[in-house]
Amino acid sequence: MSVVSPFQPAHNESDIAELQNLLSDYPDLTGSADLQCWDMLAGAKLHNFAANTVLFQEGMVCEHLMLIVEGCVRVFKESSEGREVTLYRVEPGQLCIHNLNNLVDGIQYPMKARTETGMRGLVISRPAFNKGLAESSSFRTYVLRTLTGRLSHMVDLISGFAFDRLDLRVAVWLAEQFERSSGRPIKVTHNDVADELGTTREMISRILKDFEHKRCIELARGKIHLVCKHTLHLVSEGKGKTRKDLAG
Repeated sequence: MSVVSPFQPAHNESDIAELQNLLSDYPDLTGSADLQCWDMLAGAKLHNFAANTVLFQEGMVCEHLMLIVEGCVRVFKESSEGREVTLYRVEPGQLCIHNLNNLVDGIQYPMKARTETGMRGLVISRPAFNKGLAESSSFRTYVLRTLTGRLSHMVDLISGFAFDRLDLRVAVWLAEQFERSSGRPIKVTHNDVADELGTTREMISRILKDFEHKRCIELARGKIHLVCKHTLHLVSEGKGKTRKDLAG
């Protein structure tokens, strides 16, 4: 992990402009930041992390707030059997709700955060975070809004586990990945999909084979190809039929 020298307190426009450029993905934070918020940000440090670096795991206490400026972090939970389920990802412009909650109330959560790519982040120490939260009304408002927004995401996630069939969750996840890739094949293994959705590779393989039979996708080694976006959409709504059925 390499460290870049911290900024000095932001007492002039050039300092603030530099921070605004660095945090261009955080307009809700910088757009209404007061002087106390700028001073907190100016005292932070830039850190570089290699891919697959564990940033947080069970038993650890967060000592910093991370503002990601490049890269992506996967936040997930592991079972005693070694299975994983993705809770969410944190990218530039977003905050980790577990990171925030740990800093605010000290509660340790049984989860893990790991970089998926090389990552660059602006790191704010716990004392600076607490000082900013106490003295900066703009930062305090930003933190509360972030916690509220992430809470709704977690409610949706739990609802999906509790009420949605696994095949529908797989179809929705595939549709999201193909939308991100603009329809290009996605590089993913059956085990990767199982880790995303908190199930077994065998269950995922059976469902993907069924989707292939329905002519939604085509499976290849380490890749999944999109065959029919419309059919996959129907499957994700629980209305999936084979192409032959659709023609009839």
